[in-house]
Amino acid sequence: MKKRALGILLVCIMVLSIAACAPKEKEKTIAVVPWSMAQTFAVDFSHTAQEQIEDRGWKAVIVDPKGDWSSEYTIIENLITQQVDGIIYTAIDADGANDIVKKVQEDGIPIVGYDCLASAGTEDAAVRYDDYKGGQMAAEQAMEALEGKKDAKIIVFEDEPSIVSSTLRVNGFVDFLSENYPDVEVVLNRTQDRTSDGCYIWATDMITAYPETDAIFCYWAECTMATYNALQDAGNTKTKIIGYDATEEQQETMKKDGESCLLYASPGMSSAKMATQCVMMMEDIFTDRYKRSGPEDIYEMDPMLLNIYNAQDFSIDE
Repeated sequence: MKKRALGILLVCIMVLSIAACAPKEKEKTIAVVPWSMAQTFAVDFSHTAQEQIEDRGWKAVIVDPKGDWSSEYTIIENLITQQVDGIIYTAIDADGANDIVKKVQEDGIPIVGYDCLASAGTEDAAVRYDDYKGGQMAAEQAMEALEGKKDAKIIVFEDEPSIVSSTLRVNGFVDFLSENYPDVEVVLNRTQDRTSDGCYIWATDMITAYPETDAIFCYWAECTMATYNALQDAGNTKTKIIGYDATEEQQETMKKDGESCLLYASPGMSSAKMATQCVMMMEDIFTDRYKRSGPEDIYEMDPMLLNIYNAQDFSIDE
């Protein structure tokens, strides 16, 4: 009996010794590279991604390129040098991103793109919302706000060719109008200063140059609120604003102003849902549960619509 007990004890000691000597898995470090932490969506996305990453026992590193492509390129080069285990990023320059994605993959680091993607579609996984559909939704809401005015004049903040999501949203908007309201006049215009201050000046200039404007479409959050503020300060009570991103600030504005709010509608994306999906796909890549089949293999979600009629109960994350 004593010999048997001694034998069991020795076996236990051997098992514990083997376990102690076994190499421990290195803690994974996942880098998150958003567009700019000056944007509400980027902040919310990054915070959710960080939570999801840390919930898996990994380390999250958030690096802000501040909307500058050359900075983003340098940041990702440095992340390669640091040998992070994975990168989640949005492409500030769709064509330029092709080269840096290739460099990341050559070093064996998986990279997940979200929202704005590399034009060649070569990231290891891609997550986005259907921005073309979002643009169509925005146009439909514009015409609802204008009660179907056939000869309306609508100013559209013109897309930036290097920003894929902007082109999809603007194309969806313009295509919907041309197909359903061919007599509506669309004025495409943009400013190079995409800050809130720059957009405020742009909106003020637009309503001065085109006082008969019926509506303005702004395809991202900061431009939306800057335009709203410009119209408020100008005493303009007739021009409707169709925004994008369906942010909490936009929702609160609609709730405050009620059904007379100039900010009529805003299709939006859930930063929380998008960030969660990105981290899930990174995990699936690590465990060989997912391998992208090609450029068309994109996890795509439908935008949700915030407007003056559902603002009281709207929740982007539901």
